[in-house]
Amino acid sequence: MRTRHGKIYGLALALLGITWLPAHAENTPHADAFLLLPVSAREVGLGQATLPIVDDATAFHWNPAGIGMVERFDATASYARLYTDLANHQMIAAATPIGYEDISVGVGWVKLGVDDIPRYPSLPQLERDRIRIAQAGAIGAFNYAQNAFFFTVARRSDFVFSMGWQYLELPVTLALGSTVKYLTVSAGDSAAVEGSGIGLDLGAQVHFELSRAIDNERLGRVSLGMTGVNVGGTKITWNTDTERSDMQSFGIGYGVAYTQPIPEIRSAITGTIADHAAGTVWGLEYTFADLISLRAGSDISDSSPTAFGIGLGWRGLHLDYGLQRHTLGASHRVSVRYAL
Repeated sequence: MRTRHGKIYGLALALLGITWLPAHAENTPHADAFLLLPVSAREVGLGQATLPIVDDATAFHWNPAGIGMVERFDATASYARLYTDLANHQMIAAATPIGYEDISVGVGWVKLGVDDIPRYPSLPQLERDRIRIAQAGAIGAFNYAQNAFFFTVARRSDFVFSMGWQYLELPVTLALGSTVKYLTVSAGDSAAVEGSGIGLDLGAQVHFELSRAIDNERLGRVSLGMTGVNVGGTKITWNTDTERSDMQSFGIGYGVAYTQPIPEIRSAITGTIADHAAGTVWGLEYTFADLISLRAGSDISDSSPTAFGIGLGWRGLHLDYGLQRHTLGASHRVSVRYAL
């Protein structure tokens, strides 16, 4: 346990201060929209409300501070066919402690691809020529791909928060993290239109036992999370003649979760809610003996759950499935995770 409270609080305040800096640039909100998609089946099942509780290699996505909660080597991968095979989405990530000052590092890769998009010639002005070209059909096809590469560094700190007298000393875990991301976009074939850019995300998580806070041993754990996405703005520059740039402006995400253990049946229930770029979302997870998990989640504006999931775990190996309903069609995601 560390006792350098001043440095810990200073880092936390610095993070909160940075997250209020404006981007000072015109925003083009869709150039990195593929990063709003969930990257794991557990995230799907929880309605993307994992910001305060994510603690594995996928933490780069919504809260890099979660990498600081990784206590052993953790690797995960997922694959999804989105919206009735309209697109494919892939993710690979790994994280590990490095054995120095409770610091962990993580790397991740996310790809969204759309294959065989029909290519049509430019339409002429005369209606009869447009009809003729339309009837002739496509003259070929091209592919579209978006990639993101992530490198995350996070640190976990355990300390005791004192309220001034011995019966109000609360053990707290604080994690702070930062992610550098490199984004690429390409459309076409040998003469592809391409764009790329570099961005920065910051995050924080706080965890404490409510049972210690109010002296009731039956209560569970509270988790808080906050992120600053695209700190300073993330600019994607294209290789066109005009060298057009799309600026992704700064955004804030935050969330809270509560985990209630049920020791009589070796179970736990977690409820979580988060607000970030993908919306205001909630999720519920029931876990039995670290062997099986059942999940449901949705956007808070929906009257019923729109996402569901199930997870199976055994000796460090986790298999997860998530189903997300959408107006464009259902999406199915499968994830595999292994923790040493």
